[in-house]
Amino acid sequence: MKKSINVETLGKLYQVFKDKEWKMVEWEQDSLFNRLSNTLKNLNIEEQELFIKLLEKLEYYTVSDYEDLLIEVLVKMHQSVKKNKFTFVPLISNRDQQDVKSGMLVTYLLKSNTIQYNSDISNMKFYLHLNLTDNDVSLINRKEMCLVIIDDFIGSGDSAIEAVSYFITRGVKKDKIIILSLVTLTAGASKIESEGINFFYARKSKNLAEQFESIGDLSKLKEDIVSLSKKIGVKDFQYLGYNESSALLSMIRMPNNTIGVFFDGRNKANIPFPRLP
Repeated sequence: MKKSINVETLGKLYQVFKDKEWKMVEWEQDSLFNRLSNTLKNLNIEEQELFIKLLEKLEYYTVSDYEDLLIEVLVKMHQSVKKNKFTFVPLISNRDQQDVKSGMLVTYLLKSNTIQYNSDISNMKFYLHLNLTDNDVSLINRKEMCLVIIDDFIGSGDSAIEAVSYFITRGVKKDKIIILSLVTLTAGASKIESEGINFFYARKSKNLAEQFESIGDLSKLKEDIVSLSKKIGVKDFQYLGYNESSALLSMIRMPNNTIGVFFDGRNKANIPFPRLP
């Protein structure tokens, strides 16, 4: 028997794309819309309703959003710190590792012409590095300058704190270090701020508990998500995202903090937001 989406559910899927202004491409079989449609076809009506409910809460930031978010957080930082010279490095867990990371993209966006069109930040001086030399460390400590560790997303906050520790061991004074992110989870922001680290972000994303706080007891919702995850073929450690972060968002690459139904599954062609290695 041919599988299909409940008519009401299909209408809700169209409405999600309309409300969120997502690009709807029905003619391309691998498009986001068709991946979501094919996922929904393999679910029963109750499961379809739950998937749509979660999708309605999902935040999706594309690369076209990054410049606006970057300008927003730079303005916040500049107004608070009151300095004009900043050395930027991408947030990288292992600086001996050669993998391309999202923090590198955000660092490069600091060269964007668009930044020069904003009078609040056009006079700021940016020095961009992948890592610091001993001379760089000395300049940061001696001059009216800060070190900014930058990324597009902060989840648990652990990697950011590790990066700060690394640069402190390199000799950078802690009060000279800033973490800057386009988007953060509440838990990550709280952890970083509890360490006494200067932290600026453009958006704070709500996780499952925050999005559905009106429910009160989330145990039934989480049970339903686990059941849905099993149906889709999500790996068990991905059901509620990394360390059960239960995030509901995607950057240009979906964080593994997000619940697994959006980036994992048995049928790779149907995964809505596939995480490439």
